[in-house]
Amino acid sequence: MWFIISMIYMTTAGAPEILVYKTIYKDKISCQRVYQDKPQPLINELSKIKPQAKRMSFKCVDRQTLIELKRQNKIKNL
Repeated sequence: MWFIISMIYMTTAGAPEILVYKTIYKDKISCQRVYQDKPQPLINELSKIKPQAKRMSFKCVDRQTLIELKRQNKIKNL
């Protein structure tokens, strides 16, 4: 299982806020295609949620990585 996370930087320096999209993908390639082929819907959605964001990026992570991020309290929204 793979998930898209977005890293949103509210300032030019500092740690990003990490948001997780709830859609589950079967493999890394199909996950990456979502934001590589059509990133604009994701960008639009994040711009509505965090209009003051300075920068944002997307990444696919597996279930274990997601659990670890959650355990470390790095995920702002799940």
